[in-house]
Amino acid sequence: MAAEEIKAILHGKDKIEQERIILWVAESLGLAGSPSILAGTAAPPAAAPAVLPAYAQPLGAPLQRSKDIKTFVNERNPKSDVQFAAVAAYFYRFESSPGERKEILVPKELDEAGRQARGYSFKDARKTLNNAVALGYFDRAGDGQFKLNAVGENLVAMTLPGTGGEVNGGNARRATKRKKKNRAAKTKAK
Repeated sequence: MAAEEIKAILHGKDKIEQERIILWVAESLGLAGSPSILAGTAAPPAAAPAVLPAYAQPLGAPLQRSKDIKTFVNERNPKSDVQFAAVAAYFYRFESSPGERKEILVPKELDEAGRQARGYSFKDARKTLNNAVALGYFDRAGDGQFKLNAVGENLVAMTLPGTGGEVNGGNARRATKRKKKNRAAKTKAK
């Protein structure tokens, strides 16, 4: 039954996105790299993807593709500063070259990522990262340090690019307030 639900969820997505979803779920359950995953599958080993996504490769393994942060940000097309922070953290954790990999992001590094990818830095990178914590994309990892969590990884890996992932580019509260205000105005008018 669970397999049918997963199949329905993956139906219609392109093969690369399907692989990312499956690998992310396997990794989050602690099954990534386990030989038992492949045991009993109908597909022969030759049908396995030739190039694993960067996030599924071991940290010490050489990347089979190399991207810079500007290219990765343009592909993901974040709609807000908070989404940009998640994209930058994801890039440094999974997509960057092995020598540049980082588990933790600090405001100074986010500023540098902004300069490299967008051509300008943040007004207050720490505030952006604190907002990302409030939205549930990051966890605090110490004084002034932030770590992208599973929700943030999911945003970057599976939601972006697309509708923006967040209602109104990160203004979900304002959109909700506007709807309530409009409903109240309509009720008073009647």
